[in-house]
Amino acid sequence: MPHIELRPDQKLLKPNFDGYKLSLEPVPVLSTEFSPTSHPHRVKTNDCSYYHARLFGMQNHLVRDPWAPGQCYYLDSIGLLQRVCYDSAQGRMLPIAAVYKLPTVSSNGSNGEEDVAARYNCSLLFPSEHHCLLSDGCGTVRVLETGDRNTGREWKAQSTLRPVEHNLAQGVLPGGGVLLDGRYVVRDGKRLLHFLTLQLDGQPEAKSKCLLHWHTLEQQQSGPPAWTLCASRTLASNGYPRFCALDYHAAAVLVASDQPYRFVYDSERPVVGPEPKPTKSESVEPPAAWEQFPFRWTQTPDEVNVTFDKHKDVQYRVVCEPSSGPNEPSLLQVFANDTVVIDGAQLFAAIDHDSTTWSMDPKLFDIAMRKQQPGVMWPFLFPGAPDEAVPEAGDTSRPPPDVDLPPAPNLSAPLEPCDFESGQDTYYTLERLSAADHTVTHTASLGHGPPLFAVTLRAGLPATFATRHDVDACLWQLQPVPLGAEDCRLQHEGTLHAFGYVQASKRQQKYLGCAPDLGYGVVCESHRGVYLYKGSYGASGAGLRNRTGAQVTIGQHQFVSLKDVGEVLGIACENDVLILLAEKAILALQLTVE
Repeated sequence: MPHIELRPDQKLLKPNFDGYKLSLEPVPVLSTEFSPTSHPHRVKTNDCSYYHARLFGMQNHLVRDPWAPGQCYYLDSIGLLQRVCYDSAQGRMLPIAAVYKLPTVSSNGSNGEEDVAARYNCSLLFPSEHHCLLSDGCGTVRVLETGDRNTGREWKAQSTLRPVEHNLAQGVLPGGGVLLDGRYVVRDGKRLLHFLTLQLDGQPEAKSKCLLHWHTLEQQQSGPPAWTLCASRTLASNGYPRFCALDYHAAAVLVASDQPYRFVYDSERPVVGPEPKPTKSESVEPPAAWEQFPFRWTQTPDEVNVTFDKHKDVQYRVVCEPSSGPNEPSLLQVFANDTVVIDGAQLFAAIDHDSTTWSMDPKLFDIAMRKQQPGVMWPFLFPGAPDEAVPEAGDTSRPPPDVDLPPAPNLSAPLEPCDFESGQDTYYTLERLSAADHTVTHTASLGHGPPLFAVTLRAGLPATFATRHDVDACLWQLQPVPLGAEDCRLQHEGTLHAFGYVQASKRQQKYLGCAPDLGYGVVCESHRGVYLYKGSYGASGAGLRNRTGAQVTIGQHQFVSLKDVGEVLGIACENDVLILLAEKAILALQLTVE
């Protein structure tokens, strides 16, 4: 299984970035109040689990249209799908206009068909330039034909489906789900719509389980342009998906979580479970290399140390070669005689080969490997390796877990306990799961922190996700590969300088995002206000200049206070405007990104 190393492009980083200066210039705010019936529709859950609270409380109810800049949509209390449009040429908001009526939504959150406890919030997404997928939260998904969405004309329903009533009898719970991602592909003359929905399985005495349902619709070749369900798959996990997206050809799904996702059902190919463990009467596989040549390993926030006890009949050696090119992998192998005991390609995370050292004395053979991501504690050395050795009493070579993080007095030492959302024992991994054989084809270690947010930078491309790198937030874009190639390539698309540092200090944050051109980042709270971070202060540099050195590189920080608008229920980031959906009004923050 290849391990993807998220190595940032040094050209997109600013090691001398001097932070943000607060700007007192006012941000123009346009407000549009709702009519008595156009308030946002919202369903609240009675379940007290963390996953239910996160799904219902953090859902973004304002959906941006990537094919039509300045346009976004939300569902109101009587089931009207409302179009919100900002005219950048005139610098004003156009009147809110309804484009579709969802008949089953009512203001009290019940549709007369499903129990309110099994109901989720309505959700929608745009898989193509002329289609919209709309879920009513009760298990019904509609395929809408939108035409040219810039015209604002009424949309038409092409098909109405209930996947739970079709061929997905296994693994689906009563009720609905929330749409996460969708893609429109044309393959072998067939028009296909793929979409993912998230469903929560609440356990009364255990941790809730998350179910990802992957449905495939096919458009009829003749007659009316209706869609039929042709394939369904289900993935299950005990972890909440912090990022989820289909790849370019909808041949695999990428999921980032603290617990692995695995296929449990596929209507096209039977899911083969794990092989049963052999009994005593069956043949036993030969022992692993590390069992023949045992070792012990320990770690600090910066290094991993592996120690072998020397024996007369065993010769130890290390082969360590740095990468010969940008696309060539580096090599690290530890041999005992002619057996490879440790292969660097299988390590939990990447190491710095240039800093790898080893020493030998008459009794011990010791290898010190420096981590490329300092501060990340590895849960294992490599799959199947022995557990980490526990320090003996009185051993002070390793600091206790509570004090192994360095202080953060400035931007050069950013790690703080508040940076790690779920504690030191939680590790996040991005996995690519193939629909062809249900296996994990690629993995990428994300460390203790989950992806900060996801954003669609360009229409038609899979969503980009942001991860913390030192003080910055780096955005990673999935790259296209040939059809049928089981490959996964992630490219560093851009950087929000010092955004990871400022984000970690905002304890009341609800929504994170950035402009499609990466001109600014935003941290939005539920009630109090919005923090805006622009990467440049303009040509003047905020009036700051270093007399003896290089020009000061500084960004601009602005705070917009929100009053008397209720809770913020959604945001949509455009290059020149930030649109907020609140309980009482729609706000447009006019931005000038220099």
